Amino acid sequence: MSTPTPQEIARETVKRLSARKLPPTPEHFTTVFHEVAGTRPLQPFPLDHLRHLGAALPEQTPAQQRFKVQFNKAVTQHSWDDLQKVLVQQIKNGATQTEPKNFTPVAVVEEASLPTDLCEQMARIVTFALPALGQDDARIIGLGEELTQYLRLDSQHVPTLRKMMADFAFRLSFVAEDQASIRSALLGLLRTVFENIVAINPENPWLQGQLEALVQATQPPLGLRQLDDVERRLKSLIVKQIEAQQQTLAAQQTMKETLSTFLHKLAQTSASSEEYHQRFEACAEQLHQASSVAEIAPVLQVAIQSARGLADDTRHTAEELSALRSRSQHAEAEIQRLRHELDQMSAMASHDLLTGALNRQGLADVVDKELARSNRSGAAVCVALLDIDDFKRLNDRLGHLSGDAALKHLASVTKASLRPHDAVARFGGEEFIVIMPETELEEATEVLTRLQRELTKQLFLQGSEHVLITFSAGVVQVQAGESMEQIIERADQAMYSAKRAGKNRVVAA
Repeated sequence: MSTPTPQEIARETVKRLSARKLPPTPEHFTTVFHEVAGTRPLQPFPLDHLRHLGAALPEQTPAQQRFKVQFNKAVTQHSWDDLQKVLVQQIKNGATQTEPKNFTPVAVVEEASLPTDLCEQMARIVTFALPALGQDDARIIGLGEELTQYLRLDSQHVPTLRKMMADFAFRLSFVAEDQASIRSALLGLLRTVFENIVAINPENPWLQGQLEALVQATQPPLGLRQLDDVERRLKSLIVKQIEAQQQTLAAQQTMKETLSTFLHKLAQTSASSEEYHQRFEACAEQLHQASSVAEIAPVLQVAIQSARGLADDTRHTAEELSALRSRSQHAEAEIQRLRHELDQMSAMASHDLLTGALNRQGLADVVDKELARSNRSGAAVCVALLDIDDFKRLNDRLGHLSGDAALKHLASVTKASLRPHDAVARFGGEEFIVIMPETELEEATEVLTRLQRELTKQLFLQGSEHVLITFSAGVVQVQAGESMEQIIERADQAMYSAKRAGKNRVVAA
């Protein structure tokens, strides 16, 4: 029997992998290949590990230097035998030789274990990073858990720790790329869904407006706060769609009942008409055969009664159909009224209709979430109260419609100028609230000052007239245990200080 060629062994290896339903990984292929060939697999040579170990060897004495050169030479040649000889010889020499009295083991000092608190912080970083990576890659989860356990030992070998960190970081780079790609794909899918729903249902203006807002809200970069806003809008959309569906079903049921009643009345009218038609034909035949007035009188009496009956039935039918029509019109009007109210309620659920900024309900939701987030992370949160300067004078001079346009202009410039994680809400009249998470008081003051400069660049255009809109603002940093009312009260007092100081100012308190 001839010896099989490597190609034949490889084909048989693939067949056995397929029969055993094993994935064709290098490890599986190597194992089955040697099984088919009847050979023993070579022991893998841990070149990288041994190179790291060789680089960390001390070289302070001539003996150490010789050992290091011989060790690295054996590693470079992938020779287990030479490596064994070098190690055995070094151990024998170590048992009979002593280091000089003034010898300082520098390399040992360099390889000393890291401080315990630093190792614990590194372990916490790895622990907190693992949940964000998902469960798809079991290899990186295992590396992370091994690294965490090693960091929490009483002591660590620095070269070993360096290698474990390098392995984890290398694997982490691929997982991070995958996560970024998945996030981008999901975001694109979400936008595609929103855009196509708009195309599918073009006759619903409310739905179009809400979905267009959702499309805008999912513009990258996307953070937790943007997702909160998307979630709030999407929930509102779902509730509205359910209510609209229920209204549509109710309207369909009403129309079915109306049509059924109409057909029933039409059938009754048809049957009644046929009966009266037969009576009139009988009366006509009797009149034709009558030869005296005495014979005609009873026939006329029957004809008159039949005509009255027909008129009464027709009148009743007309009244019932008229009532049915009124009922249908009333149901339709009621549905339209409910839809109008729902549109208004849904639009007002979290946003101001005039400016598009958050309303008080939306403001309360954002403040609650940011305060809870601040309590968990310890990050500062600042709140500012803005009041347009001389707004009454602007209203009196240009009119209320121009005043509304000025409010919209301020809200638009504010939202465009603020940072992505900031939020703006209309608090009432010409007052606005700005919430600035993860912001110290000094930085918050700079944000509002920058907004004031932006308003001087983007003048409000009313007809052919450019109008400068300014505001006075009070800004405060949220203190532990403060309620929303207490925060706004402090910001309001600071705002009035800005007014008294000459307006168009920002006062921090």
